[in-house]
Order: sequence, then C-alpha cells, then structure tokens
Amino acid sequence: MRVKKMSALALVVAAAGLSLSACNGSDGSSASANTSASSTASGSTGGQGSTSGSSSSGSSSGSSSGSGKGSEPTTQPQAATSVSRCKADNLAFSASATGVKDQIVVNLKNNGAGKCSMHGFPGVQLIGPDGLGDTGPDAARTDVSGSTVTIGSGEETRFLLHFIPDTSGSGKTYTRLSVTPPDEKVSEIVNLNDLAFTISASSGNAPDVYVDPVGYHVGYGK
Repeated sequence: MRVKKMSALALVVAAAGLSLSACNGSDGSSASANTSASSTASGSTGGQGSTSGSSSSGSSSGSSSGSGKGSEPTTQPQAATSVSRCKADNLAFSASATGVKDQIVVNLKNNGAGKCSMHGFPGVQLIGPDGLGDTGPDAARTDVSGSTVTIGSGEETRFLLHFIPDTSGSGKTYTRLSVTPPDEKVSEIVNLNDLAFTISASSGNAPDVYVDPVGYHVGYGK
C-alpha cells in the first residue's frame, strides 16, 4: 500500500511538473507572438511613412507644373484709338473738273498732323462775282447715302456738286463757293476760276444746284 501511495504521489508531482512546464511554454510562445506582432506593427508604420513621403513628392511635382503654367504670357487688350472730326481750319479746299458735264468735284485735303474723319453732307452756298454780299442759293442735298470717311495727314476726300445750267440767257453766274464741312460751323471760300457756272436767277433755294455727301473718289465713283 505504501508503494502505491508513493507511486501516486510521484504521479501527482510529475503531473504538477508537466503542468508548470506547459505554463512556461505557453508564456514563451505568447511573448514570441507579442514580439512578432510588435515587429509587424513597426514595419507597417514604416510603410505608411514611406507612402507619405511618396505623396509629398507627388505634391511637389504638381506644384512645379502649376508654376510653369502660371508663367505663360497673357495678352492685354489694346485701347481703341479715337479719330477726331475734320475741322475747317485743318482742311485745304479746291475745285476741279470731273470730266462730266454740269458737275464739279470739291476736294478737301487734310493739312492736320493726324487722321480725321467726317460723315454726311457739307454745306454749300453759291457766291457771285461781286463778293460775299453777292450770295446765291444753298445747294440742296441729293438722296445719295453717305458713309464715314477717314483721311490721313496729307490725304484728300471729295464731294460732287451738280448744277442745272441756265438756258434762258438771264441767269446768274457764280464764281465761288462757301463750303462748310459736315458737323462744322466754320466755312471756307473755294474759288471756281474757269469752272464758274450760270444757273437760273430765281430767288430762294432754287433746286438748280445739288450736293452729294463727302466720300467721292475720282475714277472709282462715290
């Protein structure tokens, strides 16, 4: 019986030893697992840092591209250049033949330093041989449409004057014209010289002389 008891005790002691060994093995395995997990986490953190660095590099590249785009030149709008109205003081007037019967062309030359423009009908009054006190009718306007004319310094524009010559033998001869450019109040005297013409001496604004708007070009029509 004692031997059996001793054997049982030995068995108990052995079992206890095995249990303790098992516990120690479990702790070692757990520690090993924890160490492995810690290493994995550390590696994972390092990977995130690497990804972050890559992202930062990409951002820098994009910023460089934007800088190049911003350096492209931009076109600035140019201010429109205005042209002043032609004034009588800056114009030289003369009359010449057109090669057409009962028609005179009046030339207006720009003597100013820059371009000028005019639009529409000039005012034309007939003047007789006895001076400014010997005035005749104003020229009536034709139904010709006018356009804006721009002339540079030293250039000319023109207009036509049409008249119906007197056939009665009692008409009035006019040797000069008083010409007022469109939109002006100042007039200039134009000598007709050998282009003087005779129309009916009827009083008032007789429809015996007509004026076209400025813009006539010799050889090219109106």
